[in-house]
Amino acid sequence: MSQAALAQASELITNTRARVTPARVNILAVLLSAQRPLSHQDVLAALEPEADRVTVYRVLDWLTDMGLAHKLSGDDRVWRFSVASAPHQHAHFQCTSCGRFYCLEHVSNDLSLTVPPQFLVNAVEITVKGVCADCLK
Repeated sequence: MSQAALAQASELITNTRARVTPARVNILAVLLSAQRPLSHQDVLAALEPEADRVTVYRVLDWLTDMGLAHKLSGDDRVWRFSVASAPHQHAHFQCTSCGRFYCLEHVSNDLSLTVPPQFLVNAVEITVKGVCADCLK
């Protein structure tokens, strides 16, 4: 994990005015360094030294609650986490072969929707499913 990712993670957490802890910084730095949304197991595997799995769950939930991360549920019912863009407005690609998720930054969730009166839309999630480049090889 790079020093730049650690510094950025520390700054983002500081901006929430919450306590900056090593676990929060390290886990957010893992997400900042990732090229795709990561499962809890992926985050655990990326942490050096090894971290407590319950702490990782709690920090991932805290990061989501604070708006620093967002989570996606795959068909396998496993949550995957990535750094939240502000606002989070892009689609995702899920590989139906390996289950990995990828952010599609150039596909917008900005759709024209009509909902019944008295309904309020908070978010729209788009997940494109197919086979990733690695699995096609």
